[in-house]
Amino acid sequence: MDGYKAPQKFHVKVRIFNDQLAFGKGVAQLLELTDRCGSLRAAYQSMGMSSSKAWKILRRAEEDLGYKLVEATAGGAHGGSAVLTKEGKILLAAYSAFDREVQEQAEKSFAKYFGTR
Repeated sequence: MDGYKAPQKFHVKVRIFNDQLAFGKGVAQLLELTDRCGSLRAAYQSMGMSSSKAWKILRRAEEDLGYKLVEATAGGAHGGSAVLTKEGKILLAAYSAFDREVQEQAEKSFAKYFGTR
């Protein structure tokens, strides 16, 4: 193959959904950080995301999936908090494992077809 040079990189985006492309890396990261921080606000701020965007992507995912992912309590004298629902924890764990497996298989396939990595 004269002049052919194999690509050196690839990108695979993993999203799960029922009807809308509603759950992917951004929502997963938002849930991970919410779980770690105990606060949706702290999570979206650490991602550099606006409150409205965080709530929008969270609500879109919940609507598509048909269940709540986060239980939030409003602030006040002691501040608010947020925790993942049981379903949110199960989904996040399954998505994370699935994404990891897809990325590993993609690495193998990329090496097979492009001879790199």
